[in-house]
Amino acid sequence: MYLVSVKSLKPNDTLGKAIINEKGQVLLNKGVKLDDYYINILDKYGYQFVYIEDDDTKDIVVEDEITDELKTSAIKTIKKVFDIVTPTKEDNVNDFKEIVKKIENGEIKKKLADSPFIKSIESIAFDVVNSLFETKILNGVASLKKQDNFTYQHCLDVTILSVALANKLLYTKKKLIELAKGCLLHDIGRILINKSLYIQPRKLSNKEFELIKQHPQIGYLVLKDITQVGIIASHITYQHHEQQDGFGYPRGLKGNNLLPVPDKVIEDGYIMPLAEIVAIANVYDALVSPRAYRSAYTPDQAFFIMKRVASQQINIEAFRVFSDIIPVYPIGTTVYILNGKYKNFIGVVSKNNQKSLTRPIVRLLYNSSRRRISPLEIDLEKNPIVSIAGIII
Repeated sequence: MYLVSVKSLKPNDTLGKAIINEKGQVLLNKGVKLDDYYINILDKYGYQFVYIEDDDTKDIVVEDEITDELKTSAIKTIKKVFDIVTPTKEDNVNDFKEIVKKIENGEIKKKLADSPFIKSIESIAFDVVNSLFETKILNGVASLKKQDNFTYQHCLDVTILSVALANKLLYTKKKLIELAKGCLLHDIGRILINKSLYIQPRKLSNKEFELIKQHPQIGYLVLKDITQVGIIASHITYQHHEQQDGFGYPRGLKGNNLLPVPDKVIEDGYIMPLAEIVAIANVYDALVSPRAYRSAYTPDQAFFIMKRVASQQINIEAFRVFSDIIPVYPIGTTVYILNGKYKNFIGVVSKNNQKSLTRPIVRLLYNSSRRRISPLEIDLEKNPIVSIAGIII
């Protein structure tokens, strides 16, 4: 299977992986033969990419880090929790002070604390941690999200990335579960802000952008003092947009770019280590996911952007570890050959070299004229002069 743009789909293309929508429902199952109706539906509902497979790529399997059952259960649970705090149309406000007043009224927090779904978050966190505990390398491709509503799947993807990174840094299972709870809920503050500010492809006013920058604090105020959530998870929500240089939000906390290991000391005015981990996962997943105002970046483009801002916005030492567990060119993504004998050919990453995640094995499928060819594999580790770049076809 390999990842393609919905715009390039043709009738009779075979879906290589199930599409699960933001409600946790299976929209289309693996193996479905696409027709014009299905393709139009995918385009209409804002999906940018899908996996397809054919005879030349059916042996390329993109393994999910967690099962479809756990993914569906997690997304449904996150949605149920977020629905509790979702304002009605009449109750929608665009003022930070008014939102805080609603939270301090206590009704939202009571509904959350009494909900069976908030209790289920810990169970989901436990299952995600157990699923990832032996995982050494993730695939690194975001869920197939819609442009206009990606919050629930984003929360799950950030959870997977963060837990894998923290596990590599030798956090205990107990701390990983607390981390996972915080990640699953980290964007709950967005829900109390008028949805239109997130989905309209326009430049926001300064006032609107300042309100959006308060969503970590709004989330923290909603979650703090709820026993089932806990202090670690609520502070992850509070700090996931803070930056190493102190120019993050909402409090302008700083980082010292030291590896965020379990015994790292948290100084006053500095970001907690687990939140430094979540910040990296949050940036990566946001970059490789489509947004209302831009298309998704390819994974290698995301790495280039993150490398550029490492040490200023994100913890550079944590990013180096992140680079050891997330392939720059994930299996199933398409790449463009930049030089050498096969210059301008297009291929699919069929395998990763675990010792060198930047030098995968590529199965060439198209020549320089974009015509299909008999598959031909090249191992970039054995061809060090060949350069590639991610491409969406």
